[in-house]
Amino acid sequence: MLYDSDGQSLLDDHALRILIALHQESLTAQEIATRYRVPIAACYRRIRRLVSLDLISEAGFVTEGRRRPARLYKSEVDRFQIMYGNGKMLLQLLLRNGTEAKTVVGVPPDVGVSERAPPPPHEVGQYPSA
Repeated sequence: MLYDSDGQSLLDDHALRILIALHQESLTAQEIATRYRVPIAACYRRIRRLVSLDLISEAGFVTEGRRRPARLYKSEVDRFQIMYGNGKMLLQLLLRNGTEAKTVVGVPPDVGVSERAPPPPHEVGQYPSA
């Protein structure tokens, strides 16, 4: 499970944006911050956390058009599934190395949640790995 010592999920809104971004392609921290509206300092903090959890890894460097090389990061998530029920979202991750991780994530404040019963879960499908 992906929780800290206080029982809080280690994957907040910024970390989830980074995971989704890197699932699609390898990017630098600056590219993630710009494209996905994650403040650069928060981006670097979340990247360090995600690397320590083995959810992302370094994929090399970009040097073209730069004074200094910039690290590229890639996702180690092979597939993920999000399930919603009882006012909570469960995120289940299957990593490329075959391990599985689960965590409950908060519903973002800009997502409206109705009081009626949610529809039954359905298969989302497999997302291509970056």
